Amino acid sequence: MRTSRLLVIALLVLVLPTAAHARVRQPTLVGLTSTPALYPAFSPSIHDYVVRCHDETPVRFTTWAAAGTTPFVDGKAGRTATVSLVPGAAATIEGRNSSGANAYYVRCLPSDFPSWTATGAGSSWVWYVTTPSVSLGKTTAHYIAIFDGNGVPVWWYRTVRVPMDAKILPGPTPLFAFASYPAASKNYEVRRLDGSLVQRVVSPDGHIDDHELQRLANGDLVFLVYRPKEHVDLTAYGGPADAAVLEAEIEEVSPTGQLVWSWSTDGQVDLSESARWLRTIIGTPVVIEGPETTYDFFHANAVSIQNGVVLLSLRHTDGIYAIDRSTGNILWKLGGTPTSQSLTVVHDPDGAQPLGGQHDVRFQPDGTVTVFDNGTFLGRAPRAARYRIDPAAHTATLLEQVSDPTVPTSLCCGSARRLVTGDWVVAWGGDPVVGEYRPDGTAVYRLRFDDSLFSYRAVPVSVAHLSAATLRAAMDARAARAT
Repeated sequence: MRTSRLLVIALLVLVLPTAAHARVRQPTLVGLTSTPALYPAFSPSIHDYVVRCHDETPVRFTTWAAAGTTPFVDGKAGRTATVSLVPGAAATIEGRNSSGANAYYVRCLPSDFPSWTATGAGSSWVWYVTTPSVSLGKTTAHYIAIFDGNGVPVWWYRTVRVPMDAKILPGPTPLFAFASYPAASKNYEVRRLDGSLVQRVVSPDGHIDDHELQRLANGDLVFLVYRPKEHVDLTAYGGPADAAVLEAEIEEVSPTGQLVWSWSTDGQVDLSESARWLRTIIGTPVVIEGPETTYDFFHANAVSIQNGVVLLSLRHTDGIYAIDRSTGNILWKLGGTPTSQSLTVVHDPDGAQPLGGQHDVRFQPDGTVTVFDNGTFLGRAPRAARYRIDPAAHTATLLEQVSDPTVPTSLCCGSARRLVTGDWVVAWGGDPVVGEYRPDGTAVYRLRFDDSLFSYRAVPVSVAHLSAATLRAAMDARAARAT
């Protein structure tokens, strides 16, 4: 009996320190403010913030910590602190105790970074890659920005020209690619997140377009090229007898820049398929190199490839074309002027004219097709739509569509990406709203950019591919170089 009692006492001596240690709470900051003001308002569950710095004026922080937690600002203990930040640099605010540290990051926004408002909460497992840099009123900015679901730009990059299409490329090393507007540079820039240049993507023999770049699983790059076809008689369409037409071409090049595959609208898509857009096409010729007046009859803006089929969106035909990669033949067409390849549209209230100046056509993993339908000049609101294609029955069945009552029109641009959850991430094209929506159309998150700035696309990227730590480190590296 005595032996048993001694054994119990010995065990308690061993266990009690561990139990006491387990009662130490995790370090917690319960409040954080700054001057200039922190965005968003502090919450212990939000770890990334921005503050718009002014003329290198130091930022003053005030913290409140839970009992047993000591606040630190950039490694120095103290409830208040003043930190000098250059644009892009961040202060690290921590709560520490014997169980560890809990860190928060407050980054300095440049003075010319676009203003915005955020409402609701986006998905916690994706980033939103945006380019809030163009407006129909000709206001411009020069930023690519990656926002989180709290409305915080966690990463950004200032471009020399106005950025158009921008994205994170798939692959083991996070890289971003973008084209600038106008496309005078004739290339896509591929850069590391710290801004260092990896390569400039150019066409072997053409004028690369600024609407699309895809990197395939084998490392090949796919993009669009505008190739002028000279001495075309356009009198039947209200144009001159001797003009140049921009044929749209898809090119695939190897990692070393060698042409692997190409396809052109020349001889495949007739000029008459752009009938609804003739007034715009003839009335607004485009400016490119060469002596002739040039007309953009097709205006290619998106490519998607799956299982040997290439989808191509041509804005000025209101049509999506499925191309057999091996033969170059058009397998089917969705929308636009009816041709022998046109699909019958099923269960779509706008089936007679399902697309109007559409953008961002994408194959989904299940083989369905999504598209951002601008509804341009059709007197209807834009929408994100998903279709099931049955090549044998020659039908396209509308499965779902999403719109936003705050966005009545969309003249150009835009994107619609469907998440694995069924939610949609939509840039509303010519409108300053980027949002995330439930399948029933309920808006759960909206970014609205000021000065009528809009994002050409909004591309969701999984945090599994791109971590917050990676984005912060890239921003820190750029800020260190600037300092």
